[in-house]
Parts: sequence; C-alpha cells; structure tokens
Amino acid sequence: MRRIRQTSIPCLIAIFTFGILLCCGARSHAAGKAVVLVSASGTSNTLGDRPAKKGDKELEDTIRELNRFTLSDSLWKMWRAIEDSQYVVARIDTIKAQRSFQAGAKLAKEAFTLLQQIKQSDLDSLTRQKIILRAILLFEKARTEFEQTFKTNPFDIKTQTYLIWVFQNLAELYDHCDSTLRAIQMLEYLTYILNDDPKLYYALGEKYFNIGKWDLALAKVRTSIDLMLNNNWDSIDRNQLFWHYYLRANAEINLNMIPQALLSLNYAKLIAPSAVEADDIQKKIDWINWDDGNLPASRKSDSLDMRLNQGTDNYGKIKQDYLNLLSQVRTDNAKMDVNWRIAQLEFNFLQQRENAVERMSKVVKQIPLDSIKKAVDPNFQKYIDDYCLMCYILGMEYVNQQDFRKAFVYFFQSTVFNWSQAAKSYLQLAKLSALDNLTVLRFGQQALNCEQQLSEQERGALYHILFMAYKRMGRFEEALFWNQKAINYSLSNYNNSAGSVAR
Repeated sequence: MRRIRQTSIPCLIAIFTFGILLCCGARSHAAGKAVVLVSASGTSNTLGDRPAKKGDKELEDTIRELNRFTLSDSLWKMWRAIEDSQYVVARIDTIKAQRSFQAGAKLAKEAFTLLQQIKQSDLDSLTRQKIILRAILLFEKARTEFEQTFKTNPFDIKTQTYLIWVFQNLAELYDHCDSTLRAIQMLEYLTYILNDDPKLYYALGEKYFNIGKWDLALAKVRTSIDLMLNNNWDSIDRNQLFWHYYLRANAEINLNMIPQALLSLNYAKLIAPSAVEADDIQKKIDWINWDDGNLPASRKSDSLDMRLNQGTDNYGKIKQDYLNLLSQVRTDNAKMDVNWRIAQLEFNFLQQRENAVERMSKVVKQIPLDSIKKAVDPNFQKYIDDYCLMCYILGMEYVNQQDFRKAFVYFFQSTVFNWSQAAKSYLQLAKLSALDNLTVLRFGQQALNCEQQLSEQERGALYHILFMAYKRMGRFEEALFWNQKAINYSLSNYNNSAGSVAR
C-alpha cells in the first residue's frame, strides 16, 4: 500500500484539489434543487430541499440513470480478505482488463472536463445542477469500469490509483450536493485501499458526527488517532492531533461517556495550539462539570439561558422552567447557580424583589469567605456581588418610600460581604443614623476606607455628614477639618467643571 501512495498520490493531489475548488463554487447553486438518489440500503436520499423542475427530461434521465448504481461492497470485502491473507492474484484476461481500464479513464476524463465548466460564472442554477449530476454519473460509470479491472487484478497500481481519484471526486461532489450519506459511502470505499491514512478516517468521523452517528464518528476518529500516534512524535502535526481529540471528546459527550470525554478534553487542552483553544476547552470542561456530568441538566440550563437572552414577555414561564430544572440538578453548586438565575428573573422582571433577596441570602450563606469577607472561590463572588447590589437597590427604593427602617435593614445586609460598591451602602447607613453620632462616624469611616467607589457628589455628601457629626459632638477641631475638606472638594469640582465648559 505504501508503494501506491508514493507513486500515485502526489500527482493526484493537485487534480483532486482542483476538482474540489470547482465543486465548492457550485455548491450554493446546486443545493437549491433536490435530487433523490437511492442509497445502498435501498432508502431514498435527497439532495437539496426542493424538487427538480418537472418536464426537464435531461435532468430526469440523469437522475434515473444515477439510481441504477449501487455500491459494490462484496468486491471490496473480497479485496480486504485478499490483502489480509497476502494472497497473490495472477494476471488473467489482460485484454479485457485493459479495455475496461481505458473505458474508465475516458469516462473520468469527460467528468473532469465537466468540472472545469462549472467555473463559468454565467451559468444558471439549473444548468450548473445538470453539469454536476452529469459529472457524478460519469464518475460513477468510470468507477464501475475500474472496479471491473480491479476484479481481474486487485494489485494493479494504476487501477488502484484511478479508483482513489474517482472516489475522492465522488465524495466531494456528493458532499457539495448535500448527499452526505453517499459522500460517506465513497470515503468508506477509500478506507479499503488507503487503510492507513489518518486524514481519511478523520474526515469520515466528522461526517458521521454531522449526521448524528456518534458511535461511528467515535470509532473513526479513534482509528485516526491511533494511526497518527503510530508515527514518530516529532513528525506528528499537533494542531491536527488537537482537533482529533476535540472531535473525539464531542462524540464521547454525545454518547454520555463522561469520564472518557473529560480525559480527551484534558489531553486536547495540553496540546492546544494557542491560549484561545485552551480556554475554549476549559469552558467545555466546566460545562460538563457544572452538575458533575449531568449533561441533560447542563443542556436544559443552556436552553433556558438562550431563551432569556433572546428576550420574551413570558418571564413567569421561564421561572417555572428554572424551578423544574432545580429539581433535576444534583450538586449544591448547580443548585446555587439555578437559584441565582431565578433570583435575577424575580428581581429584574417579575417585580418580586424581596423574594429574590431572600432566595439569594440562602445562596450566599453557603459560600466560604476569606478574611476580608470575599468568596474564597472567585467563581462564587458574582453571587455575593449580585446579592449585595439587590439589597442596595431595594434599600434605595425604601428610602424613596420613606420607609427608613426597612431601608436600613437592606443597606446593612449589603455590608455583610465585601463587594465592589460597599462604600455606597455605608454612606446610606451613615445618613440614616443621623441622630446617633457614634454610629454615623463608624459607618462614615467604613465608607472612607473605600471612598474611591463613590461618585464626586457622594464624596462631598460623606464629608458633610462627618462635619455635622463632629459638630454635634462638640469636637470642633475635627468638624472644622471635615468642613474645610468638603468646601475644598466642592471648589475643586466646580473649577474642574468650569474649565471643562470653557474648553
């Protein structure tokens, strides 16, 4: 088999690539019509999505003739048996073999000439479709002739070479006509001759994956990986190996082979060609681990997130679906995540803000904190930030309603944790504690510790509150300091504003 590849494949690559380019240009036009071909199993296989125009006799005759061709599985099983047994077939009936070979070569040449015609830009879709189907028919006839030659002498290098080229062209033509099953069948033929080509098995794996045949996709990509790893490590294309393991992992995911998929993904991450691919792999790993391999729950969560991001008026229905998902997840982390999403719905869309805060309070109580009251695991900090923000917003609403008691409770709840806008909550607590000077100073000092979180107006308000508290306590020197600071800060902001307007 190595001899075939060394003597024949290099000269075919250019021809085959040229054929692919011609077909690619025609795909968008040819896919507009539909052609029914009968597959090897006897079932119908549709090309495209609309029937061909009735009354076009040339097109109908071509389709009818194409349907006469079936795959010669028995021939290739015989070839595999002969190859595996190393049995040598003697040359017999040479004249007949030469005739069938010459007939096949002539048909293949005609087909290739048709492919060149497809490059013409002025072809209408129907004419292009006719040319493509005619090329397929000629290649199929050529294949029949070459197979007849092959029966006479399975080890003829020239016949094998032409068959490889014909199968490659047919696979591409069928693929670009949206006849994936026929394309797969042609590639399967190639594996009988080129049974040590990893790229061929990978191409088959992709096609099986695209039609939902996960088990066959996995089998093909495993074979491809094994063939690649049989080579010297330094000669292996690691970028290609990465995509092999990525396809393998996706097939394993769809087959619910979770431990195997995680192994494949972790190996792919090790050999990822860049940080971008490595990050994508890690996201896939995190997705699997979201509920400890409970993929139906992960998929349901993705579906609900998509519905929410697309926008809807029926937020109550989405909340109910999240509640149903809550009963399906297994791990505490997944339950926390689902409750967080439900709370966002309640707070932002369903006007159930107190319910949302109560739900989130149960979530954040489960989060381990470090010495500065932040989440030990950074992935959980988003729950704390959202909970505190909800409390702050609800507190401001109660301030506007002049329900200062409830406002104080919610502001105080938002200071239990360390979050990015804690200074705002401390400032509001200082305002609400106006009659208790020591409490005002305590909350004011905490606001000062992170005053960079405050707006300019809020900073001025904080300095004035401190001035008033010290003044009421009779600590006039400190009161004077904060009063002067408030005046200077106001003047500074005024000058900056005036200068900006002047410019």
